[in-house]
Amino acid sequence: MTDQAPTIDQLLKTLDHAMLADRQRLRRQLLELRKKPDEGKLAQWVARMQASCAQVTARRASLPVIRYDDSLPIAAKRDEIKEALNKHQVLIIAGETGSGKTTQLPKICLEIGRGQFG
Repeated sequence: MTDQAPTIDQLLKTLDHAMLADRQRLRRQLLELRKKPDEGKLAQWVARMQASCAQVTARRASLPVIRYDDSLPIAAKRDEIKEALNKHQVLIIAGETGSGKTTQLPKICLEIGRGQFG
């Protein structure tokens, strides 16, 4: 039984696990390797990809415990806001000063997987 190296197409499908800031550069490098195969450069690419994925994992592991201030009006609507964020690319939320928009919305975003993981 032989271990086969993944194809360029298979590697392209793994890019969504890399840091967002790295994805375009890694994609471009991989497409260049498709045109001009080079085992040494591919090994370097794999190392960069693994480092980027490790950074994503480290960021996810370092997330703080999310606690909401239930006395703020925005916290009472968090389930509704999560649902809207999952359905829509753009969301406009208006509320009174002191309703918790600035402090609670980032927590809601992190809880549903939006934010700077990668």
